[in-house]
Amino acid sequence: MGNKNLIVNKPEPKPGILKRGDLFAIAVGMVIGSGMVTLIGPAMAYTGYSVWLAYLVAIIMGFFMVFPYIILGGTMRVAGGPYSIVTNLSGVSAGGLVAYTKLVTPILNSSFALALGLYINNLIPNVTVKTIAIVGIVVLFILNLLGMDIFAKASKIMSTVLLVTMILYVTFGLTQIKQPIFQFSGEKMLINSANGYYNILWYGKDAKKATKDVPFASMMCVPCLLFIYVGLAMVTGGVLPHDEVAGVETILPAAQAILPGWIYKAFMIGGPIMAIVTTLNGVFNDVKYPLTQAAKDGWLPRFILKENRFGAPYIVYIYTLIVVVLPIMFDMSIVTITNIFQVITFFMNVTVVYAISRLPKRYPEAWGKNKFHLSDRGLYAFCTISIIIYTVIFVKGIFSIQPIYAVVAVAVMIVLIILGIYLTQKGGIHIETSIWQPAEEDK
Repeated sequence: MGNKNLIVNKPEPKPGILKRGDLFAIAVGMVIGSGMVTLIGPAMAYTGYSVWLAYLVAIIMGFFMVFPYIILGGTMRVAGGPYSIVTNLSGVSAGGLVAYTKLVTPILNSSFALALGLYINNLIPNVTVKTIAIVGIVVLFILNLLGMDIFAKASKIMSTVLLVTMILYVTFGLTQIKQPIFQFSGEKMLINSANGYYNILWYGKDAKKATKDVPFASMMCVPCLLFIYVGLAMVTGGVLPHDEVAGVETILPAAQAILPGWIYKAFMIGGPIMAIVTTLNGVFNDVKYPLTQAAKDGWLPRFILKENRFGAPYIVYIYTLIVVVLPIMFDMSIVTITNIFQVITFFMNVTVVYAISRLPKRYPEAWGKNKFHLSDRGLYAFCTISIIIYTVIFVKGIFSIQPIYAVVAVAVMIVLIILGIYLTQKGGIHIETSIWQPAEEDK
């Protein structure tokens, strides 16, 4: 391997198999998950009956956090997730930071697995939360080993069940509200942005018409979130007195109060459990895209690219499984895991948003045809707003976790930044182009 770092232009791959409906189903599954069904009770401890307003603010903030990603999705086809964005738009060493950060980010899904354990434990109390969490993630690991086609079909079925169940529950629950949910109380507001739908950008390589369908799938999630998240917060906080709901880790007390026995159990499976499963199911592909591209380019060993007969990179999936299971084994709480994740990903997110701001300079022709018809200044404004919100979340995360966790999280990120710079100076990184201007039929 030579000493120089090279950028190798690779032709755009053929269109993938994922259509607009597939992408929307995957995006919905990513975002309607653990935060919806585990954080309303704890949030009420801070916000009182105005928890629904806190979720409304969180959704709006979340949209502005990730809108630069959606803008990029309407301009370029992205194959390797955030890794591809920074290497192709910002520079080689930044790619190292993202590649190594994605080795750590699956930790957030430990909280989703624990949430799954909390809910299923209500149906089968003889099995521990920890056991259910581990078994659940292993089952999804096996499902993902069966390839993208099976993954897409399963996602569409599960997301359809989830949407229908939650819409029916919220619609019915809003008629049962008895508490003064429009009397605002509490000194703090929830900043738990519901924004996971932007991860659908990583599926550009497998999309049939990436720059048309990826931003559409992302944007369609926002009205769904507004109705389901805000409505669910209204119902959960409005059917029972504050003291019976505040601090509770599930939405079950409210559901149990307004639903008959068998309907309650059906709701639990089709609603909260399905919400968590669909989000948890996406972790393997969320890690797959950036890590496989990083391995092709030289940041990671190439043996992780090995695939099974269904085209699934099983070594990457096994690694992801281990990272998700370890925090569960060590009994870390959902809130602690979430805050550590926010601290760790801050550096990566800011790096990615900055890279997106370089889009007009790096790909002026494609930028001139962006689907949102934005000017350069418009893009810079949205990127600035995004970075400000990410910074607020980072500061909140630092002060919300034990000092030892905060120090370790920040130290890990500094080490990864230094490692990326060192390997870049050492040379031998061969970056393959992994974002492309859309083909004529996709414009």
